Amino acid sequence: MMKIAVRILWIASFATLFGVAHAQQTREQAIAGMRKVDAKEMDPTYTTAAPGAQKLVDEALAKHPEVILLAIHATPPGHKNLIVASNFGRIGKIGDEDDTRCIRTGKSNLEVNGNHFEDEVVMKDQTGKTIGAVGVVFNYKPGDDKAAMAKIAEQIRDEMQAGTPTAAALFGPPA
Repeated sequence: MMKIAVRILWIASFATLFGVAHAQQTREQAIAGMRKVDAKEMDPTYTTAAPGAQKLVDEALAKHPEVILLAIHATPPGHKNLIVASNFGRIGKIGDEDDTRCIRTGKSNLEVNGNHFEDEVVMKDQTGKTIGAVGVVFNYKPGDDKAAMAKIAEQIRDEMQAGTPTAAALFGPPA
């Protein structure tokens, strides 16, 4: 009887630990778990979200509850490529190699990062001109369908493109 009790306790403990390691995060938990950004990664002269871009982020998050983190990288007049809108702050964070590679090549960056699946897709305006990148992050555990998540990221990109007549629209008042 004691052996059975020990086995049940062991199995319950393992299941609890495994469940915690693969728990689905809320948006708030994902934001709280992000690394701190160094000051050198930021453009101190760009600190306010671009109104048109932020509206696109807010609309996408409302429509896609499966997305936990979302950001638009673009190049405001007089600045480098940086985060211009997001649900996690970091407005003014200068684009890194992944961001600029996506924009430069037009190819998505797909990456599993711990318990997250990240897809960075090129952002275009309504004319098809490349104007930046959209970073889309989902909860992830082994066995999840990455292709389905990538398809959702592409859907978000397409929805944003439909609402973006030009790059300037990201920085103007929401339409």
